[in-house]
Amino acid sequence: MNKPAANASFEKVVVPASEAKGSAGAPLTVTWRTLRSLGDEIDAWRDLAGQALEPNVFLEPAFAYAAASHLPNQQISALVVHEGDRLVGLLPGRVEGLARGRPVATFIAWTHSFAPLSTPLVDRELAPDVVAALLECLPEIPGAPRVALFPLLPEEGPVAGLIAEHLKQDNRAASRLDLHARAALTPGQDGSAETESEPASDPSSKRLKELRRQHRRLSEEGALTHEIALDANAVDAALAGYLAVEAAGWKGRSGTAAASDSTTARFLARAVTSLASEGKARIDRLKLNGRTIASTITLFSGDRAWFWKTAYDETYARSSPGVQLAHALTDALRDDSAIKLVDSCAVADHPMIDQLWSGRIAMADLLVPLAGRPAMAIAIAGEQLRRALKRPLKALRNRTRR
Repeated sequence: MNKPAANASFEKVVVPASEAKGSAGAPLTVTWRTLRSLGDEIDAWRDLAGQALEPNVFLEPAFAYAAASHLPNQQISALVVHEGDRLVGLLPGRVEGLARGRPVATFIAWTHSFAPLSTPLVDRELAPDVVAALLECLPEIPGAPRVALFPLLPEEGPVAGLIAEHLKQDNRAASRLDLHARAALTPGQDGSAETESEPASDPSSKRLKELRRQHRRLSEEGALTHEIALDANAVDAALAGYLAVEAAGWKGRSGTAAASDSTTARFLARAVTSLASEGKARIDRLKLNGRTIASTITLFSGDRAWFWKTAYDETYARSSPGVQLAHALTDALRDDSAIKLVDSCAVADHPMIDQLWSGRIAMADLLVPLAGRPAMAIAIAGEQLRRALKRPLKALRNRTRR
C-alpha cells in the first residue's frame, strides 16, 4: 500500500463494529495526511470517487488537486481510510480554534468558493464502518477538535444519515445550522426521493411562452446555435469563451470574474480540462453569428451532475440568453439516463434556476459533537454568534449572486 507513514502525523488501526461482530472484513487504517501527499494514489482516489456512496465532484482528484495547487489558503490535510491496500474513505479539512474566533477546537470539512459541498468520499460497500472510523479518529488528529463542522451538506443524504445513526448509538445528536433548499433536477421525474423538500412547480406556460418569444427574437438577429464541448481539447477552447463572457459582465466589473485573477483562471482551466479528459465535464455555448452570448459549465461524478458555472452577454439581457441556454441544457440532462440528480450549486431562492428546476435539495451546515456536551453547547453558541455577525454580509453577497 502506498501510504507514506513519514508524511502522516496521525495513524490508527480501527476495528470496525461489523468485524467485532464476526464479519470477515479487514481492519481499517486511518491516517491524517496532506491532501497533496495522495499523489501516489491518484488511481485509487479516482476509483473511490466512482465508488462513493454519495458522489462529490469537488473531491474528484482532478478538481481537488487543482484547487489545492492554485487557490490561496488551501493547504488542506485529510483523514484517509484504507482497507488493506484499498482506499475507502477521504475527508479533507482543517482544524480551527481561538485564533480563528472559534471557542472550541473545530474540524471544518473542506469547502471553498468554487466547491459548495462538503460530502466526504465514502466507499458504498463499507460506508457505515468508514463513517464510524472517521468520527472515531477526528478527535485524535493534530489540533484535537472537539466538534466537527460539515458546511453545505445534504441533510437528508446517505452520509448525513450514517453520521446521525452513529451518533445515536451514544445518545448524541448533530446540530443543523443555516438550513436552506437549493434547486435540483431529477431527470425523468419530478421531485424524487433524492430531493428533500416539496418540489416547486414546473415552468409555467406563460414562462415557456416568454422563453420561446425571446428565442425567436434572438434568432431574428442572425444565426443562433447551441454548441457542446465534451473532450478536453474542445473544453479548453470553449473555456476561453466562458471566461471572456464572464469578464465582460458584472463579475468583471466587481473584480470577481475568474479572468480577473491569474491563479483563479489557472485553477479553472486545470480543473475543468482535467475532468473533461475523464469524461466528467461539458461546456455549453449559445452563439449568435459565431459569438458566444451565453456559456455554462457542468461537472459530473458518479451518477450526479453539478450545474457549476454560467455567464451571459449582458448586451442581450432582454432576450435572456443565459436562461435560454439553461433551458436547453435542462432538456439534455433530463434525457441522460445515467444521471439521477443534478445539483444547481445555487443559493436559495435563485430567481432563474428555481423557475426552471422543480426539485430541491435540503442543505445544512452540520455541527457534530466529538467530545462532551459542554463543548458542543459552547460550539453551537459560538457558531450562532459568528453567523449573526456575518449574516448581513452574506445576504448582500447572495443578492449579488442572484
